[in-house]
Amino acid sequence: MVVEILGRPLQIKGSIPPERLQLVARMVDEDLRELQLAFPASPLADLAILVALNLACEFLESKEGYQQLQSDIEKRSRQLIKKLEAHGSSSPPGP
Repeated sequence: MVVEILGRPLQIKGSIPPERLQLVARMVDEDLRELQLAFPASPLADLAILVALNLACEFLESKEGYQQLQSDIEKRSRQLIKKLEAHGSSSPPGP
């Protein structure tokens, strides 16, 4: 598959669905263009490193948020199970 970043076509092979790969390429392209405007004298390699660092930082923040959410769900699930068990043992049997 061919994607375009900063006007340069790049042939990329991978197991990622083409739509996802296009989306990722667009994100990288947009981030690079934004940094080029902010730092026009910077070498492209430096800008690419900054984009990689920014994306890695966003990834880690998302991963940490996911892990926290997963931990919260597990904690709340345990609390609900305890309440259900306590309620179940104190109520009379049903019909």
